[in-house]
Order: sequence, then structure tokens, then C-alpha cells
Amino acid sequence: FASLGSAARTAEEAGISLKDAARIQNAAIRTKQEITVVGSRANGTAIATSDWDYIMSGNSAQRHSAASSVPRGISGGSQNASGIETGIDIWSSNPNSPNPVNVNPQMPHVIFRPKY
Repeated sequence: FASLGSAARTAEEAGISLKDAARIQNAAIRTKQEITVVGSRANGTAIATSDWDYIMSGNSAQRHSAASSVPRGISGGSQNASGIETGIDIWSSNPNSPNPVNVNPQMPHVIFRPKY
């Protein structure tokens, strides 16, 4: 019977470059919210063009601000007003947002916490 412990990883374990990890960490600090990378980037299965999937804990303004500075993929992700893929998907874990999502602890994820 295998243990179902947390699948949290470090950025290095997930294959996230130091440059990308620094960008995400800086966004978490600047916007004062937790930013969690999920999906192929956390699994370590991303290819160069893969999109980035994030779960962010901040309010709408904090999430919008962080979205402008975290890494993006070349394709995939949500579409902008022009119908062009943005290379990024963001979900909210903020309990005050509609339909908040939580990180599944059994799925690979990388958490970046703000440091005050």
C-alpha cells in the first residue's frame, strides 16, 4: 500500500530553469501572493512551446499584475480578445473569487511563496 504523500516539488526537480523560477518568485513577492505551477511544467514533461499553468492565491488585481511578469509558453493557454493563445493559464485559489480551485496535493506542483 503506497503512501499518497504530497507531490510538491522544487523548481529544480520540475526542470524549471533558475531564470524562470526567479521570475515567478519575484512575481509572488511583488504581488504578495502564493503562485503554484501545475501541469506539464510541474510534471517535468513540458517541451519548449508548452504553456504555463498557474494557480494564484491573490485577488483579481494581484493575479492580473503577476500575469504580466511570469513566464509564458509559445502556444496553448487561454485566448486573448483577438483569439490568440497566450501561452498561460491562470486559476484562482482565492476563496472570494468565483469557483476557486485548490492544488491537488497528489499531482506534481511547485509552490512559490512571497517572502516578506
